Order: sequence, then structure tokens, then C-alpha cells
Amino acid sequence: MGETSNINSEKIKIDYENVDVEDIMDQVRKRIASQPRSPEPESPVQPAHASSLAPSPPQPESPLSKKAKIKKVMLKLFKPISPLIKFLILPVHQELKDTIQNLYATNQRIGLLERNVDENFAHVRQKLEEVDQATIRRLEELNRVREYTQLIHNLSHNIVVELTKLKIEQENLKLKTRIMEKDFEFLGKREKTLESKIFG
Repeated sequence: MGETSNINSEKIKIDYENVDVEDIMDQVRKRIASQPRSPEPESPVQPAHASSLAPSPPQPESPLSKKAKIKKVMLKLFKPISPLIKFLILPVHQELKDTIQNLYATNQRIGLLERNVDENFAHVRQKLEEVDQATIRRLEELNRVREYTQLIHNLSHNIVVELTKLKIEQENLKLKTRIMEKDFEFLGKREKTLESKIFG
């Protein structure tokens, strides 16, 4: 269940099955508060002649030195729980590493898919151009067939009209021929009658 970690002869109880960060931070604060404060260093004795000199103005601290001091204080504060921080950060680091690897593999797959899509689009575009050309040729052939059909229809119509005219002329000629036959018959009878009267 619970395990203990010795840090500077102080025991901090850590339950690794149910890690409670707030409880650990409270223990660390109590440990830091219970430590005896180190005595302040005594100021060095200044020589007698230094008191006669004018005091030098205080030098302003640079931002870099302030940051260094803050960093040093933070490192001292977090040093007791640095194993716990490393233990807590390790799964996050592993998860982050796995996520980066997954993202890299996903980017590789996306790049491959993009290349495949581009190739497929080029292939489809080529096929469409071929289909368009074949369709254009087919439409041209259909237009020629339609023109030929229209010409044949017009020719057939004209032939029917001419045949009808020829049929009508034929009927007229037959009628005229019959009339002329009757006239010849009448003239023959008349000629015979006249011959019988003259020579009879």
C-alpha cells in the first residue's frame, strides 16, 4: 500500500497507488518549516579609515541575477520532491513521446494519401479527357448520321413527289390515248360510210 521516502532524515509518506499531490506538498511545507534556520553571517569588521570615506551607492541588480536567484530558490524548494516530480512526469513524457510518434506516422500516412489522391486525380482526369474525346467523336458521327438520314428523307420525299407526278401524267396520257382511239374509230366509220356512199 503506502510507501515512505527518506529525504534528509525526514519521512514523507507517499501512497503510490493513490498519489495525493496536495498532501505531499503539505508534508514538504511542514518539513521545510520545521528545519532550523541557519544563522545569518556576521558583517565583516570594516577598517577605521573606511568610516571616514563616503558610502558608495548601492548597485542595482540586473534582471539576469534576479532570475538566477529566483531559479536557485525554486530549485531548493522543489529539491525534496524532485523524485516525485520525475515519477509523475515520466508517464506524461512517455505519453507525449507516443503522441509525437503517432503524429509523425499520421503525417506520413497523410502525405502518402495525398500523393495517392493526386495520382488518382491525374488518372481520372486523363480518363475523362479520353472519354470526352471519344464522346466528341461519337457526337460527330451521330451528327453525320443525322445529316445523312435527313438527306435520305428529303430524297425519298422528292422521289415520292416525282413518282406521283409521273403517275398523274400517265393517267392523263392514258385518257388522251383512249380519246384518240375513239376519234380514230369514229373517223374510220365515217370513212367507210363515205366510201359506201360514193362507190356504192
